[in-house]
Amino acid sequence: MTTLADSPNALPIPFEKTKCGGCTALCCSYFALEIDAPDEPADFENMRWYIIHEDVQIFVDDDVWYLQIYRKCTWLDGNKCGNYENRPQICHEYSDELCDLDGPESDLTFRNIEELEAYRDTWVADYEEKKARKALKKAAKKAKGKKKRKK
Repeated sequence: MTTLADSPNALPIPFEKTKCGGCTALCCSYFALEIDAPDEPADFENMRWYIIHEDVQIFVDDDVWYLQIYRKCTWLDGNKCGNYENRPQICHEYSDELCDLDGPESDLTFRNIEELEAYRDTWVADYEEKKARKALKKAAKKAKGKKKRKK
């Protein structure tokens, strides 16, 4: 998309007129760390511990699990960076195309232990069903092998 700022003779767009200028610095009010996706029922235990803390949530985006911690950046001054020239690389690389103002894009979000445990219970039921099917297939294959050896 071409904007005024993209044209060669463009005048700088005042900060207040940009997407960031009309925001309350949502992207600077939390950070999210990738966590392990559950592979077995016990994997939910750490997640249960995370979610019982204040100002956290867990979300899944494109099959990647994250722990989101709501803590404002200490350099935040209103809705602007108070140390813009020295900001970390992750801030340099951030694009307003991923702006929180555009709405959540995560596949799943857990805001409390009840939401997480409801999901876990469904996940565990599916896990156990798959495990049982796999055991049945293995037993059937083993039985078929025994029949062939008897002949």
